[in-house]
Amino acid sequence: MQSFEVYRPLGAGEQIFWLHDQAHSLHFALTAQIKGKFTVTQLQQALHFVQQRHPFLRVRIALDEAKHPWFVEDCADIPLRVVQRLSEQQWQREVEQEIATPFIWSQAPLVRVVLVHSSNGAELSELIVICHHSIADGISVTYLIRDILQAMPTATPSVYATPTTFGQSLSVPPSLEDLIVDRTPEKVSLLKPIPTFISDSFVVGQRAKQPNCSFVSSGSLSPETTHLLIARCRQEQTSVHAAICAAFLLAVRQQNHSKQTQNLNCTSPINLRPYLTSANQENLSLYIGAERTSHLLSFDADFWEVARSAKQQLKQSMTSNKLFGKIFQFQQLLSTHPSPDDTLQVFKDQLDYDITVSNLMRLTIAQQFGELELQAIYGPVVTTGVKNDRLVGVATLGDRLFFTLVCSERVMLQSQTKTLHEEAIHLLNEAIASNYEEQREIVCKSNDLLKKV
Repeated sequence: MQSFEVYRPLGAGEQIFWLHDQAHSLHFALTAQIKGKFTVTQLQQALHFVQQRHPFLRVRIALDEAKHPWFVEDCADIPLRVVQRLSEQQWQREVEQEIATPFIWSQAPLVRVVLVHSSNGAELSELIVICHHSIADGISVTYLIRDILQAMPTATPSVYATPTTFGQSLSVPPSLEDLIVDRTPEKVSLLKPIPTFISDSFVVGQRAKQPNCSFVSSGSLSPETTHLLIARCRQEQTSVHAAICAAFLLAVRQQNHSKQTQNLNCTSPINLRPYLTSANQENLSLYIGAERTSHLLSFDADFWEVARSAKQQLKQSMTSNKLFGKIFQFQQLLSTHPSPDDTLQVFKDQLDYDITVSNLMRLTIAQQFGELELQAIYGPVVTTGVKNDRLVGVATLGDRLFFTLVCSERVMLQSQTKTLHEEAIHLLNEAIASNYEEQREIVCKSNDLLKKV
């Protein structure tokens, strides 16, 4: 008789990410900057609380006799590493280290935490949450960060949530295909594994990976510049996300130095929760898709034309049928029993991008938690192993927009990563000010158009 609880089999997307991770680590990090004093013991208490609330914080992956992967409960504590905060950029170096350190999927939990903790009376700290991508995406980890802050003894949970919305444990989140089964029942059940006996004897290890060395750069827009960006995007009939895509595409274009027209691609991960009527929005889960836009960029390409093109291409692909179609493609791939290397090669072939912009959009979580204030969210940070491994993480919290750029050392040096980031923000600010003279003075006077953190 099994002595542990078997939750459910991995869904198609979860299984693809699990396979990919075995060939090239696919875990990701999200960083919260927190103002206020708290102790390591208080954080440990909060981590224990949220682990009881979120089922996927207490799982490992095990194989059954047919070699199907399943989520299995295993109540190991969430690892917490604490380092002293010595500089404002230190958290970036810690994220680089964590991204280079893979998870062992057969060992629980599939999450870990790093605290870059202030001392000597300072009140700024960074909380870094690192997750195996099969159990979570960036949106769900923002709610996890909120839950951690609400559970801190220095906070007042009752102000922000009732026991029914925060205190009780959540149910095991269904897979994405289980949530869309009513739409296409004949397709979704294609690869549903039959429950078979799972034993610790079928838990296998994984081969060692080469470290994923990468460089992280971050910054933010001032409240004034964030407001101007939103207003200008409305005027230009495009979106903030499309404008960010345009800025980084054109920055990549400039770094290529060629004056010939170039075809560059941009991938945008898509939050699928708005398309799922029965999904718990706050559960730790993997409910994302991805769409790619293509752009022929001349040396003097117009910023707002590129932004409008990005928005229009994304709009055409943002239908439930097209978005959910990726799940069926994953199922077809799984039917061929791909190896981890096969899966990674498919990603390399199909995700031929020059930049990825992973935008968490405007976050709806609170910023004040009793004596603690959530000042910033940076990320997600992830590397994928594809040819041009560059990813921009974007989050809007309150009245500020935060950026994080991560580039694989195979693609760019650390200095080039910083230059690319700065050039993209320069292009963004320049586009906001162009033909907008009455606002140029406000923008130029803002001494933190790109505030380094």
